[in-house]
Amino acid sequence: MTKLLLAEGDFSYAAALTGSNHSPLVACGYDLKSDALAKYPGMEDRLNQLNNMKNVTIAHNVDATKTMHKGALPPLATNISSIEIRYPHTGIKSVASNRILLSGMITACTRLMVSQLCVDGCTLSISLKTTGRYNEWAGDITPVARNENLILVTVARPTNPEGYEHVQTNGRDIGVQMDQACTWVFVRKEFCEYPLEVLPEWLVEEVGERCDKCELCDKIFSSLEDLQKHLDGKNHMRKQLARDSAGGRRKEKRKREKEVNDELKAEELARVDRPKSKKELRMERKKAKR
Repeated sequence: MTKLLLAEGDFSYAAALTGSNHSPLVACGYDLKSDALAKYPGMEDRLNQLNNMKNVTIAHNVDATKTMHKGALPPLATNISSIEIRYPHTGIKSVASNRILLSGMITACTRLMVSQLCVDGCTLSISLKTTGRYNEWAGDITPVARNENLILVTVARPTNPEGYEHVQTNGRDIGVQMDQACTWVFVRKEFCEYPLEVLPEWLVEEVGERCDKCELCDKIFSSLEDLQKHLDGKNHMRKQLARDSAGGRRKEKRKREKEVNDELKAEELARVDRPKSKKELRMERKKAKR
């Protein structure tokens, strides 16, 4: 049975798994190989080591939010029994973009799980931080998974095999505290025998935490101290004065409406099964005539 890793960064997790894993392993990263080498120092030696291993396949430029079919994944990606994603992030502090990323990954993985590339009962494992900032766009992900007919079977603290080092999407090294993260394991509804009906108390408490927020500037902060510094800053004061004026109130209202509309449009575009707009159909007809 094959294990599929998606959204790999510097492939240190894939390298760490090979120490105790003898089954086929396929590790896919989002970045182009050249971009990943520039972003993560020391990754070239690790890639050479992995490429020389039997039953290990490395792939670059694989978008885990897109439909993954036989041609999009390496040839070894067959008889997949488990799919794993660890700490997905767009690399920017945007609640909307990260929410779309997570939803897109779950949708794409669900379609992969029902394809001939996966075996019956294939599991999807997603590791996420459970801190306030991440809870703004992740938190309890069971409702998102349930929309794709995925049922939660287990939750646990993530395990870090020897040799694994967590890095951010931008390439900076930063460790993940094991008491501030959770691994969610899902399976297709038709193959679930023992669903996890109730989340453990520690997880309910953690995913319920939210960051302190400045409603005026629509920014979130990890601590009250950071929020207070922001409130005392000139940018916040300037916005507050502008908002208190009649013109400022109208401007803020239009801005909020635009942000909501932009977020809805982005979510609609991220849907793989969405109906095509008249403009898209018209463009397709023009291309077909050429």
